Amino acid sequence: MMKRSLLLLAALGFAAQADVESSSPWQIGDKVGRAGMAAVLLEQQGGILMTGGANFPHAKPGAKTPAERGAKAYYADVAYMSLGAEGAGKSDVVGQLPAPIGYAAFAAVGNSMVIAGGCNDGGHVATVTCSEWADGKLVTALWPELPVTVAYPAFAVVGSKLYVMGGQEKADSVTTLSRCFVLDMAAPKEGWKEIARMPEARMLAAAGVVNGRIYVMGGCSLHPDVKGAAERTYLHSVMSYDPETDTWSTVASPMPEPLVGVANPLPSYGGKLYVVAGDPGNFYRASLTGRAPAEHPGQNFSVYSFSPATMQWVKEGANATGVATCPAVQAQDKVYVISGETHPGIRTPLISNIHITK
Repeated sequence: MMKRSLLLLAALGFAAQADVESSSPWQIGDKVGRAGMAAVLLEQQGGILMTGGANFPHAKPGAKTPAERGAKAYYADVAYMSLGAEGAGKSDVVGQLPAPIGYAAFAAVGNSMVIAGGCNDGGHVATVTCSEWADGKLVTALWPELPVTVAYPAFAVVGSKLYVMGGQEKADSVTTLSRCFVLDMAAPKEGWKEIARMPEARMLAAAGVVNGRIYVMGGCSLHPDVKGAAERTYLHSVMSYDPETDTWSTVASPMPEPLVGVANPLPSYGGKLYVVAGDPGNFYRASLTGRAPAEHPGQNFSVYSFSPATMQWVKEGANATGVATCPAVQAQDKVYVISGETHPGIRTPLISNIHITK
């Protein structure tokens, strides 16, 4: 019997759930698992479209160094997973993207998944694709490119508009971006428009929307170390963007702790944003010296909610399996956290299931 890992959540804000045993746990088709995937809910279809991501398929057991992990692989296959009673949790490959991609911004529009930016073996890209899955066929079109190449951005959707904020411009960049862009997915031919810059540049941040305002939190900035290589500074500050006035402000209530690689986009329910998974920083620093723990500190990591109305953070519970750099797909009061990284070079194929209650 394989162990299906669910998120252990306290009764306050979430319905309490426990690890259960299952002979057929929900998981992606890649048994290695992937980090940096894109995944969206297709409401008309009643299922999840997922793609991309990266892993180390040839890593040695317990690998701690780049040499032991082997070459990093990126993927272009697109899979669909039904959430209906019939075939629920079964993932089938339905097509291919024009090129492999990981760590991009993504959004749903109708029966389609839009993917903006990201990276692959060729470096960081500005490519934007729109993949429509209908009548059993996947058709992908190229949309106007982002003004800059960017991977690891924060992203959010307000109405029909996709916002891409911050990130890292190139793989060897030693600073992060504060630049932000918006695309009206209802009129993609109009292209991307640059909006006001974030007060604080960052990458691998989380973003979510409450009452039409975008909240960007956590992530990290980059600066050159003594050898000129990129060094991270983990962040816990929160910023708010008002699309109506094109202005940013710093939120007075920062995150309880710095976090990078939170499940994105942030689930929003009952006027609150939910922060699930991620790396608080000690994991990354330990991995640089080959001393990373067997699992993310997120193994016992707190799940938080944030209310913009009250500016209050609430500790909701603990994450049973620590993951980072994974998509969160929300279907009303349910959230699916798909695959992700458990420690350097190691992924999990499991799909965790959260039930949010009022």
